Amino acid sequence: MFLVWLAVRNLTPEDIAKMKDALLRTNYWWLGLGLFVGFFSNFLRALRWRLLLQPLGYNPSIANTAYAVNIMYFGNLAFPRLGEISRCALLSRYEKIPLDKTIGTMIIERLVDVISLLLVGVYLFISQYDVLAGYFETTFFNKQNASNTAWIKWVVLGAGVTFAFVGWLLLKRFRHNPFFQKIWMRVEGLLEGVKSILQLKNPWLFVFYSVAIWMSYALLGYVCFFSLSETAGLSFNTALAQTFFGGFAYIATQGGIGAYPLVVQAVMMLYGVEGTIGYTFGWIVWVLQTLLVIATGLGSLVLIATTNKIGEHSTAE
Repeated sequence: MFLVWLAVRNLTPEDIAKMKDALLRTNYWWLGLGLFVGFFSNFLRALRWRLLLQPLGYNPSIANTAYAVNIMYFGNLAFPRLGEISRCALLSRYEKIPLDKTIGTMIIERLVDVISLLLVGVYLFISQYDVLAGYFETTFFNKQNASNTAWIKWVVLGAGVTFAFVGWLLLKRFRHNPFFQKIWMRVEGLLEGVKSILQLKNPWLFVFYSVAIWMSYALLGYVCFFSLSETAGLSFNTALAQTFFGGFAYIATQGGIGAYPLVVQAVMMLYGVEGTIGYTFGWIVWVLQTLLVIATGLGSLVLIATTNKIGEHSTAE
């Protein structure tokens, strides 16, 4: 509540009036569809996690895996990373899967999420460069009109690839040095996690699930755009940018509270949406996602306890 107060304390009466008007004009049918998309993304994540467990000789029920994923998001609202441990412990308890196995697959999942986020960032850097460059030039360099600097993105991408390649060579060359050895071990661990995906019976299904999860995140925002007349004309790329930058808001504050609407406001303004409307929209989407997490989390806590007997669904080989 303190973070919310920090976020809204400087709103003027005019801003509050605009926000109230926007809330009254909101088409809540589109928000309902957004809830369904959000729920579907959780289901996709459960299917992907289950896919990682199968090569280890375990085939947990879809229901228990989905319950555990929903509880994960709910737990993360209370305390950072609590949800990850909770979902692993729950699946271990009700499916008789060793805890270290569930934690191992969870780490692989998180690694894939980081890689996916980076790929989304690269795509936005290339496809939305003019919008982002215009923002930085007008905001940080006080230029009224952003100049044509499209060539810079290729320089930045080339420098990034070169830096990564040189860093790789240095790690290989000095990997016996104690400092570089620690870094090398972490890199090798990450690579082993990625390689394990190739050992799946259907690695392309895993890739499909990963892409579908992130597309669902963006689709949730895109569907919600239609709830307000001022945002109804925004593109899917705008929703993808909102998803990408909004992800950092969830890292900055617990559950994105206070920070997420501010980030969404900044993204909306890049695409021509008035600041107060963008801020209101940010709160709408945040409340929608938070209600979804609370409802599915509490429901899953009840269902996983009432529909299971410990070990009943275990199919460990």
